[in-house]
Order: sequence, then C-alpha cells, then structure tokens
Amino acid sequence: MTSRRSDLGRIVGFALIAIVFAVIQPFVLVGLPLALLLLTYGPHYARSAIVVAAVLGVAFLGERSGLWWFERGWSLVLAGMFVWIVGLRPGWSFTAQALTAVATASVAVSIVLVASPGIWFDLDTLMTARASQSAQTAAGLVGSGADEMVQVLVQRVVAFQVAVFPALLGVSSLGGLGVAVAVRKWLAGDTGKVFGRLRNFRFNDHLVWAWLLGMVLILAPIGHIADRIGGNAVFFMGALYVLRGMAVLLSMVGGIPVAAGIFGGLVALLLYPILALLLAVMLIVGLGDTWLNVRSRLSPRDGGK
Repeated sequence: MTSRRSDLGRIVGFALIAIVFAVIQPFVLVGLPLALLLLTYGPHYARSAIVVAAVLGVAFLGERSGLWWFERGWSLVLAGMFVWIVGLRPGWSFTAQALTAVATASVAVSIVLVASPGIWFDLDTLMTARASQSAQTAAGLVGSGADEMVQVLVQRVVAFQVAVFPALLGVSSLGGLGVAVAVRKWLAGDTGKVFGRLRNFRFNDHLVWAWLLGMVLILAPIGHIADRIGGNAVFFMGALYVLRGMAVLLSMVGGIPVAAGIFGGLVALLLYPILALLLAVMLIVGLGDTWLNVRSRLSPRDGGK
C-alpha cells in the first residue's frame, strides 16, 4: 500500500510540474513519450496496447494549424531522444537521462530554427498570442473592476511567459517525462526501482556553469538575443536549483508529511512575499550545495539520483 501511494505521489508531483509550467498541451507532452516508451520497452500487454492506441488517438486530434505541429513535433523529438538515451545509458538516473534528452532535443530543434529563422518568428508570434489570450481569460475571471496594479501584473506575467517560454517548455518537459516513466513503470510493476527520494535529488555539479553563463549574458550589454538566451538559461537552471535546495532542506529537517507540504505550498501561493522568500532561500541553498555538498556532511550514506 505504501509503495502504491508513493508511486501515485510521484505521478501527481511530475504532473503538477508539467501542468504548472506548461506552454503546450500537457497531455501531448506526457502521452507521446509514454506511447513510445511502451512500444520500445514494454510491458507488451493488452492494456499497454490500449493505452498506446488511446494516447495516439487523442494526441493527434484537433485542428492541424498554428501550434499543433510544434506541440507534436517537440514531444516526438523529446520522446525519441529520451528512448535513445535510456537504451544507450540504462544505468543513469532518471534525472540525468531526462536532462540529457531535453538538452539533445533542444539542440536538434535549435538547428532547425537557425536554418529556418521564419519558423522561430512564427512560433514566437503564436506563443505571444496564446499568452495574451490566457491573460485576457485571467482578466475576465478577476473582473473589469480589478485593481490597476493587478492588470499591470497580469501584463508583466504575459511578457515574462513569452520571453522564457523555451525554459518553461524545458521544465514542463522534465515533468512530462517523469509522468511517462512513472506510468510505464507502474504498468510494469516496478516504479520504485527508478526514482529516488526527493530529498536525494541532485544533478551534475558542472551544470552550474549554465546558470552562471546565463547571468553573464543578462548582465553584459550584448543585445536582446543574448538577454533572452541568458534569461532562459537562468530560469531553467534556477528551477532545478530551487528543487535541489528543497531537497537539501528536506534532508536537514528529516522530511515532512505530505499533507503538511501541500498545506505549506498553498499558503505560500496565496501569500506572494512568502513564496518569493522561500524560492530565494531554496535557490541559494541549491546553488550552495554545488560546492558545499551539504547532504554528504549530514549523512555519509545519503546519495541519490
């Protein structure tokens, strides 16, 4: 029973990441990697075939225009890269496999965009239109009598989302791959053998240079393109370091009950200053762990994926 609750918790956690940071349809981002994983690595049971057929049937519905092609194209490239990495490096942790898949998929798509700049401009325009539509929906929910500061905040959120949508896509892709792997392993009956505990989350320390390089590109007066590349690098790596900082803090306190974590998260979301403070603290702790390796000092036995 405990194992099943743990498996469900992983699926829910990864799904939240895929949804919260989503800039494309989360179902497509989860479904296509899941289908390719099941086709490649099984389990090859009747229920797996049903899942694959259902996912493919739903994923390719809709009007085939605008972002439809990019959503399916990115998800297929990501899925292909992940399946290839899993086969090439089966001993790697999920974190290493997923980060490598996102990186290689990004390089592949970037080559296409550099070769055909018009595709990038069209994609940027479509993302701007989708973000603006979401902002209008949010403004409608708030009401026409909303405070001017709220409306200004909504517009700033839209501008920020458009500027860093590649980083948002990268983070949500990690969540989507997590859901796909967790569901596939759940169908095979061995989910617990893939993922470590959250308090043991870590990744290659050399990736700190990606964050530092992003900061240099933002601070140096190079131009708009450098600012945007740097901003996306800082946001993507910052999200990873926030999660790493959370893992370190969990190790220091010995973990917290799931209910307490959910309640604390809701309070933080409702009280923005508290959320901002928590994110800043976790970012600093996560970055510091690169050099201090706090968890090894707490317990020599602590290691993880």
